[in-house]
Amino acid sequence: MIKKITTSRNFYLFLFIVLIAVIFTIINPLFISADNIRNILYAASITGVMMVGMANLLISGNMDLSAGAVGCFAAILGSYMINAGVPWVIATIGAIGFGVLCGLLNAFMTYKLGIMPFIGTLGISNVWSGLAAVITRQASVTLTNESFFVFGSAKIGNLIPWAFLYVVILCLVYTFIMKCTKAGRKVYMCGGNRNAARLAGIKVEKVSTVMMCNCSGLAALAGMIMTARMHLIHYQNLQTTSTMGAMTSALLGGVAFGGGSGAMGGAFLGLMLLTIFKNGIDIIGCNEYVQIMFNGILLAAAMAVDYFNNLAQQKSLKAKNEESAKA
Repeated sequence: MIKKITTSRNFYLFLFIVLIAVIFTIINPLFISADNIRNILYAASITGVMMVGMANLLISGNMDLSAGAVGCFAAILGSYMINAGVPWVIATIGAIGFGVLCGLLNAFMTYKLGIMPFIGTLGISNVWSGLAAVITRQASVTLTNESFFVFGSAKIGNLIPWAFLYVVILCLVYTFIMKCTKAGRKVYMCGGNRNAARLAGIKVEKVSTVMMCNCSGLAALAGMIMTARMHLIHYQNLQTTSTMGAMTSALLGGVAFGGGSGAMGGAFLGLMLLTIFKNGIDIIGCNEYVQIMFNGILLAAAMAVDYFNNLAQQKSLKAKNEESAKA
């Protein structure tokens, strides 16, 4: 049992996270301060909610570059509803519902119109971004609902944000769904081999549509959490950087870009690695352009990890086939 844990990929990823944290602490001891830890957890909470949806979508063999724009637009609609007197719970459910409809639109473009997900979701991302700028007139939408602010700002022991606990709970729930249910196994089969999944009687398009709706719905939830945290929403919030952050986190955690493999545990560690790294280079005083460069390096590293994971899987499968042939 111990040997299995210490030789797992997640164990080495965890050690790498600890190493980075130690290095940043040595450079600047403020890195380990309570205030900065709280900032790290807050930052991880927004990207983390999006990451859960993105990771499962990638596992299904799909992708969505509009998640950030959908989350922003949904949060703007939710904010207008709250300012109009709608209870914040109803407004949040409405925003999530809008996100689900956006997921249906992405699925329609992909499976009915035949548009590649990369192109279709990139295009629709610009649509939602433009509409957000138009309806807000490029100004922030501010809120004054104190009970809504608790949803995104409350803390446990003045250290752990509730928002971060939402991410942990979502990871646990989706781990159970993906690993222990028939629906989860269908998602892996669709991502691993679509033709084989169809031959097994799985409705690949239906499964993919559900995962696209799930991704957009969680992006909308992330937008509402961020709005509750900041007490406002701006049309440029949760745009490309959040989408790329969610995708990079999943890839760093071992989720295959081509689908069929990966898990929430690894994706969560990828999220913490990305968030700690971004926070660390900021707290040691790197300027904005250096941070952009490092973000690009991390994304390239995530793609490299995905490539070598696929290579290892292919070698393992080839070895098993050779053993079967000899037998």
